[in-house]
Amino acid sequence: MAYRIDEHSPTTTYVVEQLCVPKPFSRNFVLVRHRLVAPEIEGSPDEPPSLTFYSLYMHLRDWAVYRHDPSIPRPAFWPEGLSGHVKATAGDTLPGHPREQGLKVYNQAQHGKALGLLSPGTPVTVSGKGELRKLENTHGPDRLKSADGSLLGYLHIDYLAHIAGDEYRIKANPSLRVRAEANISSTILMELPHGTEVTASGEGAFRKLERVNQYVHFDSLDGVREPIADRIVVLDQPIAIKAGDLIGHMGTYQNGDAEHPETKLHLEAFSADCVESFIETSRAWAQRLPITGKTWLKLAKGTTLVMHQAHFSATYPPSLNEANTLSDADLLVPDSLLNGLPAENKITIAATADRKTCHWYRLDGLLHDANGTLLNGWLREEVGITPRVNPWSWEGYDVIFNDDAPGQSLASFFRAVGQFSEGELERHGDLADKSDKGPLKSRLYDIIDRDRDGNMTAAELQSAIGLPAHAQSLAQLIVHYESEWRHTPHKWDALDEVLDHSASTPLRNWLAEKERIKQISWWNEVALKVGLPVHGRVYHLHPVGLGARFLVVSPLEITFAQLKMIFPTADDSDIDVVLGEINGRLSEFKLDTRLRQRHFFAQIKGEVGSSMRGVSESWEYSREVLRSFSAYYRAYPIEAEEDGYLKDKQGRIVRRANQRNVGRKHFQRLNGNRESFPDDGYNFRGRGLIQITGYEKYNGFM
Repeated sequence: MAYRIDEHSPTTTYVVEQLCVPKPFSRNFVLVRHRLVAPEIEGSPDEPPSLTFYSLYMHLRDWAVYRHDPSIPRPAFWPEGLSGHVKATAGDTLPGHPREQGLKVYNQAQHGKALGLLSPGTPVTVSGKGELRKLENTHGPDRLKSADGSLLGYLHIDYLAHIAGDEYRIKANPSLRVRAEANISSTILMELPHGTEVTASGEGAFRKLERVNQYVHFDSLDGVREPIADRIVVLDQPIAIKAGDLIGHMGTYQNGDAEHPETKLHLEAFSADCVESFIETSRAWAQRLPITGKTWLKLAKGTTLVMHQAHFSATYPPSLNEANTLSDADLLVPDSLLNGLPAENKITIAATADRKTCHWYRLDGLLHDANGTLLNGWLREEVGITPRVNPWSWEGYDVIFNDDAPGQSLASFFRAVGQFSEGELERHGDLADKSDKGPLKSRLYDIIDRDRDGNMTAAELQSAIGLPAHAQSLAQLIVHYESEWRHTPHKWDALDEVLDHSASTPLRNWLAEKERIKQISWWNEVALKVGLPVHGRVYHLHPVGLGARFLVVSPLEITFAQLKMIFPTADDSDIDVVLGEINGRLSEFKLDTRLRQRHFFAQIKGEVGSSMRGVSESWEYSREVLRSFSAYYRAYPIEAEEDGYLKDKQGRIVRRANQRNVGRKHFQRLNGNRESFPDDGYNFRGRGLIQITGYEKYNGFM
């Protein structure tokens, strides 16, 4: 992987109405390397064909934008920094304080106890590695801080295990009291759990507390990753990037003739491998794959589409004898689209002794007729007869070698839009002809130039893209040509003549544009380090078409990115577990519509929060909390107080009761007051993402 993130985007100064106007352009990019591998053949030792390709994301956001707003998520491949803020979504709570939310601060890097909470937005500085990182910008818990930030309190030396110098580890079970003064009878400021690391000074039985080491969850912090700014960076070690992972945000770009900057993204996919050889090998491989892999329906030109009638149903299905229209172009349709149609748009006619199974699908706006009009109607698939293809057969793909020089392409464009004068047409017509008669333009004319007048207009291009069959044909073109990101001055100087630029009649804005082209290029610095050819000639693939061809996700399948949006602070591993459990059982769980899925995950989020960590109902409830949700405790407040707290002889609350007592009657009541099993309340407390609670529900689940 390689990237460039500037602190601030550079500007190009153009002349606009005799004024010099600086216009910014983001040259930030991320380059990701991928490996596309065909499925293995069961029982075969043969290695499946594979292709290394790259995806490029240009014009990304500046580093200064992230600095200004720490809440903007950072890409995971950025190096880890030191400073950040607690995420706004931090939702940890402490026992007895359910309304206070933030980020827990722990006393140890592993298996720690919570010392307090940091509010969302709190600035932090951390160090170390791992899930929990050490806080460096504070001496200890807020409860122990004096006005100048130093710590109050004294610790008894008998409960401190020496580490080195003035550093100790508390060895009290369960905790050590921090005294306001250096004596046993002074006020207790707080208690520090066993294992807490502290720094203490002085001599004698009590030592002055100087620091308490605290640790926070690293992934709950915003802004702790920082790019290496203002230069191109090629990572020394590859970093795995999964679908849905963040790699950046769209930045701004202002063209020379634009009045305002635009938010935009330039996306490419290309390969330096021999793509023709890969496709040939893949097609042979696809012939050996199971028939179940033929997941695309091939609708050849001339496919019949029956016009819809109100009485069509499973009892009265469509018939090819009804009014129909023929399609005018080939189109491949994936099973995911057909399976995702509403039930009323699918009719299946079972096989008989003399007829195979037949599926009817109502397709609207996919096929078109000879006039380029989109059609609505019913399509028939006869199982075993209507052709199907495997995505690995690369059906419909063409490889075109394009040797157009920039001057030829520009001359062709100027002629097409009528920008040349008669004299310019005579001077540059040959250049335009070379482009228009080349293999790429010839193929594009076949698809786009519907009136066959030899010109491709913007309206014709827009019309072609609006027809799925033609849009698919365009997406299946693989074009071999030199990358525009490889900078060679002579390539762009060749445009001078077409633009009428010369030393005697200079075009200041064209000179400015050439300088911008030089600054935005990156190929020469990156190519050899990431496996790309120095000459820059590679096979360019349509990135969306490529992704759609090999996307095997059901239209109802839940993705990692979707769950990450619902549970933004959840661990990636937890999200992977949920995906693994749920996606194969959507029908079983009746999560077979997007509406049902929304309701389902809304309920889960209400139960376990944004982090998915509250998968077991707490046993520790204060009197106030129990009263807020338990009808039993609202009816018996005295019992609530007795069950929830322990008192001394004077009736003062001295500590919380242990968890086997707190809330016991609440859980017993939920479970039918099964007094003969006093622990059943705890055993059948709410657990799992959906928080199943109570004996009856547990029994039903089992």
